[in-house]
Amino acid sequence: MSTAIIGLAAAGKTTIFNALTRGAVDKGQYGGAKSVNIGVGAKPDVRLDFIDKAFNARRKVRAEMTFWDMPVGHSTGAVLTRETVNSLQKAKALLAVVRKFEDPATPHPEGSIGWLRDLEKLMFEILFADIELLDRRVERIQTSMKALKSSERAQAIANVEALKEVQQILEEGTPIRSMALDEVQSRALADIFVLSALPIVVAVNVSEDEIGIDAEILRSEAIDNLGETTIDPQTLLVPICASIEEELRGMDENEAAELRAELGIERDDSELLMDACLRCLKTQTFYTASDREARAWHFPAGAFAPQGAGVVHSDMERGFIRAEVVAYDDFVRCGSMQEARKQGVLRQEGKNYVLADGDLMNFLFSV
Repeated sequence: MSTAIIGLAAAGKTTIFNALTRGAVDKGQYGGAKSVNIGVGAKPDVRLDFIDKAFNARRKVRAEMTFWDMPVGHSTGAVLTRETVNSLQKAKALLAVVRKFEDPATPHPEGSIGWLRDLEKLMFEILFADIELLDRRVERIQTSMKALKSSERAQAIANVEALKEVQQILEEGTPIRSMALDEVQSRALADIFVLSALPIVVAVNVSEDEIGIDAEILRSEAIDNLGETTIDPQTLLVPICASIEEELRGMDENEAAELRAELGIERDDSELLMDACLRCLKTQTFYTASDREARAWHFPAGAFAPQGAGVVHSDMERGFIRAEVVAYDDFVRCGSMQEARKQGVLRQEGKNYVLADGDLMNFLFSV
């Protein structure tokens, strides 16, 4: 599943893209790239690190995430041109980058730093893109009304009314993801890509002096200034110093750990940001491990054990028999599968078992 990175020029979108994907995309001048940059990032994962060491595995394989670095309109500075919105139709989530750091060498397009102002502008652009889209859809339905059969016309009229109702709520500042849509409104929107329905994570790009700032402080500030309609409970905020994370992610793990310790950085903000993207995508992680390989796998929250097996290989889902499962916290406490078995926390689960985030799995199957 793909997460699209959006933001004003000079916000640090491509720097964050490079940090998350270990990329080396040229950040260019003031306007950024003219086309979408697509990259895959191997997610940092302290749980996988522990499992890898516990099994003394010969290979460690991190789960991967796909990110799109979306361009900014060069002539207008618009974040969401019609071309950009069209190219976002396969995205499953948005990662909005706002700038909170000062850098005279990189001027802000607005002439000053104001992360709350920029966030409000981004949220408005998302709402406005949907308002325009619904306008065009209503016009198209009304234009085609005469050619419809009487039975189809009644449904078309109902769709127009429903779309206008949704449009009115959008104009009041509420994104579609926060609306309690009724059945008629949901049906009217069913075949329409609406941007504000996507879950969103906000990366607040801070200076080196603010590394470690509490995300709740930023969230409270955003709610106080922009309101709970703009920063709804589903919108996650993550502070990150993009330039430092880009540098750290360009190093090997040991070098990065040493530099973090030297700089007094206790947390991996790239991992926190990717975790936030996974949460908004309703995606969780399970693990498989042996002395040969320790590996992380992503799965949709609520998946049953056979579906988890299918993430590893389709044959494993088709021939699923049962799964051996130990919760991550139990495994940490026990330190090994043998001890987990001895303490009775290694469980046998069947087809109706719902996977939990952090499960350490061994799938038994026959094909």
